[in-house]
Amino acid sequence: MKGRGYILYKTMLALFVLLAVNVGHAQYESQSIRVKIPFNFNIGQQRFLAGEYSLKPLFQNTTILRDERGEVLTGIGTISVESREAPTSTKLIFNRYNDRYFLSQIWEAGNEIGRELTKLPVEREVSKLENSPGEQIALTFAPPH
Repeated sequence: MKGRGYILYKTMLALFVLLAVNVGHAQYESQSIRVKIPFNFNIGQQRFLAGEYSLKPLFQNTTILRDERGEVLTGIGTISVESREAPTSTKLIFNRYNDRYFLSQIWEAGNEIGRELTKLPVEREVSKLENSPGEQIALTFAPPH
């Protein structure tokens, strides 16, 4: 039988972990970015049809993509990137290889810290097959009022 001190220790540890997770989650809590993407696109190996989506940071290096009904479609692994000045409008940057688009960066209006997706092997393979370094396409969206 475990002593009261051990049980108290485990209870305090569990409370600390819950508090730390909630504080960390609150740091990345922000409004969803609502976008209308006019072309089919990829996030890694997953392909999505043109349409309305929302993007929302979940944790420091994870953003979730939802469809217009609010259903989670995928989690997106990202890293932080910094701009010299904050963009005045929200924008998504895609790498385009002929008619294939890959989401590359997410920028929120007024925030000089953006999110960048790692270029996965599938995108490098498309670039190689298309014999193209690709070009960057930026879609801009008015900030929410």
